[in-house]
Amino acid sequence: MANKDLSEMENNSESPVDIAVLQSSANESEPQHLPGERTTEPVKAKDIMKDGVLTVKRTMPIYQAIANLVGRKMSSVPVVDDGMGVVGIVSEKDVLKLLYDNQFKGGLVEDFMTGDVVSFDQEDRLADICDCFVKNHFRRVAILHEGKLASVISRLDIIDANKDKFRRQNSPQDQSQDKKVFNAKDIMSYGLFTVKRETPLCEAVEILLKRHVTGLPVVDDYMSLEGIITEKDILKVLYNPDPTPQKVSDLMTTETTAFDCNDSLFDICDCLINNSFRRVMILAHGKLTGIISRRDIIEFILKHKTDIDKLKPMG
Repeated sequence: MANKDLSEMENNSESPVDIAVLQSSANESEPQHLPGERTTEPVKAKDIMKDGVLTVKRTMPIYQAIANLVGRKMSSVPVVDDGMGVVGIVSEKDVLKLLYDNQFKGGLVEDFMTGDVVSFDQEDRLADICDCFVKNHFRRVAILHEGKLASVISRLDIIDANKDKFRRQNSPQDQSQDKKVFNAKDIMSYGLFTVKRETPLCEAVEILLKRHVTGLPVVDDYMSLEGIITEKDILKVLYNPDPTPQKVSDLMTTETTAFDCNDSLFDICDCLINNSFRRVMILAHGKLTGIISRRDIIEFILKHKTDIDKLKPMG
């Protein structure tokens, strides 16, 4: 069961965090497993957690923490004390707000971290962690052992541990610049991975796991956007007693947020700051043509900070 662990907050950004920290009492009477050891049927956090987790300290320069996030392609990083106790978090969303602020001049991690965190212990059930992911927007949770940070589990880790639930029946193996204005087309990523309504869920799950993406656009034969299927959509059914859905259309979300390739980068940045999703689809003539994530904008701002400060609308 998840406990709310309210740490004293110093300079709380008041934005939702992209990583939670989860904690409860360990049951010492049950068999112990090495971190990362996979049991036949993973049930607890310790059954799938891996060794090694990137952390930062309160006194680290915030720009160094940002470099760690961007360089490791992470959505957040836990802040720990000298004893590996979790004292806060620096998230991708917090960084985006900082870099977008004309007045931001740098500082230490403790000046910008969020200190209100939640935690699970390595003995907690994966079903409870899955339920936590479904009810919240963050993508990762830190796992504690005896009150100290031991590992991090993501949505994809839980999906990976349960991917056999999406195997095809009777199939042993699945086959599967404008210089004056910054627009979406200036930074969007091409070469998207997409699925269709009739795509088997097992194929969608394999793409999420292999490509390390958080969601897949659902398109028709003409690349018109019909929806999206995300990690969260899949998590909702992993521990559901009802029969496992078989097609993307069974789980996809039809309401999506998309921008035109000529839309302002500032509008997209505002959208990603004020919502919990991490990326938006980009359209050209009504057809899906690219995607922009928070990380894409962070990297772009770091390269063009001076120009962006001059062009950003006031107010």
